[in-house]
This record gives sequence, structure tokens and C-alpha cells, in this order.
Amino acid sequence: MSEPRATRGGARGPFNSAEGAVTDAAVIEAENRSTLEAWARAMHATVVPVAENWWSITYQAEAGLPDGTRVRCRYRYVIPHQAALRRWKRTYVVGLVHTSGRARCHHVRQVIPVGDTEPEERHRAELIASALVATERQDTCGASVGNLEVYVVERATLWKPGVARY
Repeated sequence: MSEPRATRGGARGPFNSAEGAVTDAAVIEAENRSTLEAWARAMHATVVPVAENWWSITYQAEAGLPDGTRVRCRYRYVIPHQAALRRWKRTYVVGLVHTSGRARCHHVRQVIPVGDTEPEERHRAELIASALVATERQDTCGASVGNLEVYVVERATLWKPGVARY
């Protein structure tokens, strides 16, 4: 088993936490999933997926050290090309909007729903994206499943930024 590589604040700068706050925790980049799992077991931490798209999945475990500092170990799994293309063909881009005070807040998510028909997949894409935005952003901008309005649901293969089909 190889040793994880440590960086400060992540390989590309500070890490944005789920709450949206920028933290300066030490980040360890694992070379493979088994290294991440071994680190998590040793630190009594749980491995969770923290980012996913059609070409990769990022897993992370977070633990506290005795001195109170936080440390994260991450592994980014790059999905094999053929599987990634299949995922891309099943991916939907969902645009949502809500009002926050006098401002309109827009959110876009890529989701991979499961369904038997195109209308069923589109509906599930709306539900999944709404739940993701509400979970991730409610404390920040007040987004909730009740106030989010879907303005676009499009397959990623057909998506053209700036061209919304209503």
C-alpha cells in the first residue's frame, strides 16, 4: 500500500466545505481507494462521496487530530472512458431558480437519474437536483424544495450553455 501525499489546503487551494466556508485543513491525496479506506479505518473516519460527475467520483474521509486540527483524505476515481460515456449519455443538466430577498438565485446541477422512460427520467432529474440544491444551499441562500422553480432540464449530450429550452 502506498502512502498518501499531504498538501495544505488542497492541491488547488483552500477546500470549500459543505457549508460553503473556506477552510485551511490539511488534505491528503490518496493514490487509490484502498489507501483511502485504510487511512479512514486508522483514523476512525467514514468515507463519503463528496463530488460526482459523469467522468469521476471524489471520495473523502475527514478526521480530527488530538490538537483539534482537521485533516481530510481524498481519492478521485476516474471512471473508465466507455463507462464515462454511458454515464454522460444518461446525465441531465437541471437549472433551478428561486427568489432570495430582492435577488434571483440560479442553481445548475448535473444529475444521473434512473427511469424507464424519458419523461420519468426528466421528472426524477428535477427531483434529485431540487433535493441537492436544497440540501447544499438552504443555509446560504434559502433554497428549498418548496421555492425552487425548474427552468431547464436537458440531456448533457444536447446541452448548449446559454440556450435554455423551456
